[in-house]
Amino acid sequence: MTGTSPLREAAFYTLPGIVLIISGSALYGWFFGIPRLLDVIPGFSIMSFNTSLDFVLSVALVFAIRKGPDNLIMLLSLVIAVLPILTLLEHSGIIQLEVRHLLFDTSEFGGDMANNTAFGFLLVSLSGVFACIPSISGWPATALATLGLSVMGIGLTGLATYGANALATYQWVAITGMALHTALCFVFLGLGLALASNGINAALPSDKPELLITAGVVLGCILITCSIWKHLLDTDRDVVASRVDNEMNFLQSLLENEFENLTEALDRMADRQANVPLMLPELWQADAERYAADFQQLPGIALIDDSFRIVGVAPYEPLKHAIGVGKEFNPDRTAAMMAAYETKKTVISKPFTLTTGKQSLVIFSPIFHEDQFRGLIAASVDLDKQLAGWLRDDFRDFELILTSQDLVISHRMAPTFLAPNFAVEQAISVLDQFWVLTMIPDKQFVRDAVQPLTNAALPLGMLVTLLLSVALNRSIKVSRQNDLLRITTYDLQNRESRLEYMAREREMVISNTNEGLIYLDRHRNIRLVNESAAKLLGHERNLLVGQRFDSLPFFITGTHVNPRLEELIQNKRNEDVQIRICNEEPVNVSISATQIESKPTVMGGYVIVFYDISERRHLEETRAALLERLEQSNEELMQFAFICSHDLQEPFRMVGAFSERLETHLKEIGEQDDTTVRYLHFLTDASSRGINLIRDILDYSRVDQGTGRLSLVDTNALVDDLFTQFASSTSRTLETTRDDLPQIPFIKPQALQLFQNLIGNAIKYSKPEGPITVHVTCEDHGDKWEFTVQDNGLGIAEKNLGKIFEIFKRLHRRDQIPGTGIGLAICRKIVERHKGTIWADSILGVGSSFKFTLPKDGEIEA
Repeated sequence: MTGTSPLREAAFYTLPGIVLIISGSALYGWFFGIPRLLDVIPGFSIMSFNTSLDFVLSVALVFAIRKGPDNLIMLLSLVIAVLPILTLLEHSGIIQLEVRHLLFDTSEFGGDMANNTAFGFLLVSLSGVFACIPSISGWPATALATLGLSVMGIGLTGLATYGANALATYQWVAITGMALHTALCFVFLGLGLALASNGINAALPSDKPELLITAGVVLGCILITCSIWKHLLDTDRDVVASRVDNEMNFLQSLLENEFENLTEALDRMADRQANVPLMLPELWQADAERYAADFQQLPGIALIDDSFRIVGVAPYEPLKHAIGVGKEFNPDRTAAMMAAYETKKTVISKPFTLTTGKQSLVIFSPIFHEDQFRGLIAASVDLDKQLAGWLRDDFRDFELILTSQDLVISHRMAPTFLAPNFAVEQAISVLDQFWVLTMIPDKQFVRDAVQPLTNAALPLGMLVTLLLSVALNRSIKVSRQNDLLRITTYDLQNRESRLEYMAREREMVISNTNEGLIYLDRHRNIRLVNESAAKLLGHERNLLVGQRFDSLPFFITGTHVNPRLEELIQNKRNEDVQIRICNEEPVNVSISATQIESKPTVMGGYVIVFYDISERRHLEETRAALLERLEQSNEELMQFAFICSHDLQEPFRMVGAFSERLETHLKEIGEQDDTTVRYLHFLTDASSRGINLIRDILDYSRVDQGTGRLSLVDTNALVDDLFTQFASSTSRTLETTRDDLPQIPFIKPQALQLFQNLIGNAIKYSKPEGPITVHVTCEDHGDKWEFTVQDNGLGIAEKNLGKIFEIFKRLHRRDQIPGTGIGLAICRKIVERHKGTIWADSILGVGSSFKFTLPKDGEIEA
């Protein structure tokens, strides 16, 4: 074998190796008496000694075909053929020779080489003969591969019949069945033979269509073969079943007559005991001994008194230990005695274990004298010898099993090998008892009944299937070669036109693209230029072809240095350069370069792509100018806001200060009354609210313009500090609690402002009575934190929950609860700047829960 793949080489050595291990194990089991090594599944056929020996020799033949001399191959082929030929001759009746005992005494476990096994070994031997035939054309190699596949087909046939329904449909068991591991060995051995020859390439399908067609034909042939084989088997089975049914009907009639005679005899004994004045065991003993001697099928007779206890037995010596046994001995026995007593009729019990230890059924005949119950006559029945004597000559080697409700009445063992798949069951009725009689024929009986055509149908069908599949495969290959030739001719005729069309298409795409495209050969000379590139470079396309890349007017922006091709390739990104043509404004372009590696069918080179970015440059410059002006405007706006807030607060401060001075002055001169005080308080309160409003507006405007950086904020410490501050600033009872809070990435001043506003609101909007409770929690939601500030305050109506975060929105009058209505708007702006969301859940009169989420990655909006 030359030029084989590693996988095929490994398969060649592995498959015969498996066969050697299996057959060697079987030989070891024969030599040392280990039956478990002879079969795969208990009850299936075993691998015979002759089969094991031939498998070992066949493995040697496979390796000899590979490298051995022709003399060794021929010798092994002849030796392998001896045992199969002798086996087939013995099975056909031509010779009288026990081939299974020829080399080794197999009487301990039995086992004989099956006909299909023998046929498989003949094919193996024939493979060795073909391997020794020299030929220039190579047909022996193809024949060898075909024979190897035939051997594999025999194994697959065995596996298929096992797989269909194990031994129940594997009808060759009627002669001697191929063992399951024998079938496996034939599969592996056949593949090994096929791999030993180069002809396997001609014997197997080479591609998917061939494989599908061949597989379809093979499957169809196998189905037809199996259908014919199944019909023949059903016919043979019907013949066997018909003969067995006749014998079973004959046995049923004998059983019915026998039990009628037995019951009549026991009834006569019961009548004699009923007519004696006093029922004494001593007087009954002689009569019973005579019955026991006359009726061989009654191994024991007992006399039972009216208390259902045994008072007499016959024969006395072997059964005397049964005297005194009562109803408690066995429930089935008791049930039968009570049935005979109640019906006053003879009753047959179910099989039960007697005092002798043997299982048997018992006939109970009641004893009545003028409706007075005096006892029972009981007799056990042994039908083993009787059934064996009733069998006719053709059925002497059958196994018989008589059962009642799955309890064995009689079991006659067969002296020879059986064919259990041909077993026949029949229900019979005896004295109102329903029993099942099972007859299992011996293999010789089945062998005589099976037609020779049935035995030959399956192997011949499989052989025809294999030969047909090989012939079909060869015809498909020839047809495909002709089709391939026609396709190749047609392809060659159209390839030039397709190439021409592709060239025109490529030229059209390259010429109409907006980007400039230049192709350089591996010497960096221009070979292809599209229209856009020529227009940007200010030359005709034909004038650019042949020039070097270094001569093109590309310059790094702001310099007179040409960009290097190596740097463009290495950077793997677009570079902004300028095209400078004499007496013309420079053109800003973005350029990139890609190297094409050389391959057997592709020449190496470089592809240069560039496009005009002048407009993009102009837009970028305009955008930069706008951003600069915007930043300047923002700075001026911030300065203006600061100045305005300072200047706007000054009048309010003056109003507040002079209101307080005026109140003091009026008080000193004694002209102060209640109306004056109320009006002055209005002025002071208005000035204070104006100052707070300006300060809150300024804080609100500074949220988006804060310059603080993100840092890890310890919210535990921050919340604790706020709790301490608020506790010291209120006279009411403040109950503050928190969970363990995380560290969060936040602008620290804004974190303080956020929690201060939320906790302050919880205290500000508390109920007038009772303690104020504030609880701060945080939950982990994977990629974000969810904080909650919960209170027991006044609560918020559900319709107002969406309004409270709007600027200047208040739900209470200023004389009730002071404030500007900006605090929650600031909270929302801080949370949203940190890429979070804020909302509130509340029940009016119960309390509120303000919740906000913050991402763990700590992003902020610029």
